Amino acid sequence: MKNKFILPLVVLGSSVFGQFNVSGQLENYANKPVLVKIFENAELKLIKNTKTDNNGNFSTNIPKEYNGFVRIDLPSGENISLLTDNKNLKFKTGIGQEMTSKLQIIEGDTQKEYNKVLTLQPLNEVQNQVFPYLMQIYKPTDEFYIAMVKEDKRINELKRNENFSGLITYINELNDLKQKAQNNRDTENIEAIVNHFVKDDERLEQSGIFNDLVFAYINGKLATAGNQDVEGNLIKATDEILAKTDIQTARGQNVLTTILNFVPEKEYSNFHKKYVDKVNGLTCKITDQLKKRVGLSISTQIGNKVPNITFEKAINGKKSLYDIKANQKLIVFWASWCPACQQEIPYIKEFYKDFKAKGGEIVAISLDYDEKAFNNAIKELPWYNYSDLLRWDSPIAAEFGINSTPTLLLIDKDNKLIKKFNHISELETSK
Repeated sequence: MKNKFILPLVVLGSSVFGQFNVSGQLENYANKPVLVKIFENAELKLIKNTKTDNNGNFSTNIPKEYNGFVRIDLPSGENISLLTDNKNLKFKTGIGQEMTSKLQIIEGDTQKEYNKVLTLQPLNEVQNQVFPYLMQIYKPTDEFYIAMVKEDKRINELKRNENFSGLITYINELNDLKQKAQNNRDTENIEAIVNHFVKDDERLEQSGIFNDLVFAYINGKLATAGNQDVEGNLIKATDEILAKTDIQTARGQNVLTTILNFVPEKEYSNFHKKYVDKVNGLTCKITDQLKKRVGLSISTQIGNKVPNITFEKAINGKKSLYDIKANQKLIVFWASWCPACQQEIPYIKEFYKDFKAKGGEIVAISLDYDEKAFNNAIKELPWYNYSDLLRWDSPIAAEFGINSTPTLLLIDKDNKLIKKFNHISELETSK
């Protein structure tokens, strides 16, 4: 079923208290941040930035019906994914390398069942990735070939004997198709992928496999194209899948967003221009993800007022971006871990001297996650510095449509966007 946009039904309780609860205990992780995410329109979305208590416990409500993977992220990059069929999840685990090995599911039958799938995963990989390759080398009459056929049947029997529930059977089917498509880019696998895009419900976006299937589809179409015109073949494949999924639906827009994300714009500029123009011409509702990808976010349009940025604690007596009064303000999105930012900072420092003297001000928003690293990095930066310590999960970065660092935005005294660019030299040369 195509994922049509519909007006949500307001149900007292589900919108206020959440559809279900995710709670956990992380050993040796007291009073530290935990990011709870779900897949929305095939991309991970931060649901809650919370903190553990003195014993490493946390709890979060998921405010919508959801059948798929919930991901628990630590700002340092460690994460675990847990499967749910819209029911409560409760777990206990360690951190670091023990996050997977120490995982205990206290509540959540679907994840308990999925753990059995994970034990079969190495066999699935042998079945889908190793056997097809080896069977091309050996003859059907060879003893080893016969043994592979026998083992293939045994693995299938193990899967059947487990008698998995509906959601897990569905996830397994998607994973098997992904692996088959990666190893054998024939028309049968391409058609199977398209069939899922056309007929499946929202579980496809919530499976965590959506983007892999889009990638497999495009690779399969390129492999079977019969000519070397890569950009032309990309356009043809994209047109075909959009015709079947309908770009005016969320499903079609999710497919296009994914394709635009992995097709390099520098190498295939005509491809990107074609579909950016196509999106710009749409009159239907457009997903936030696609808006961000093609630069349709209101905050990225020249002449529009940028969103306010509220600081958790006042900085030099100012509580927000709007509180800072200046003839012009330069918003700098950067991070202490970003090498390109470190190269850019000395030039921004030099620019700031004259900019400040003429009544300008700089507000630097860091996409850091380590508070100590952030504080060390800003010691010699003379302007307003702020970070919500959420790295790319920062709602500030999302609201401003930031997808790379450094990114600089020049705004006027009324907080309206004048120019968006990546290097301070671009501002200096445009004067």
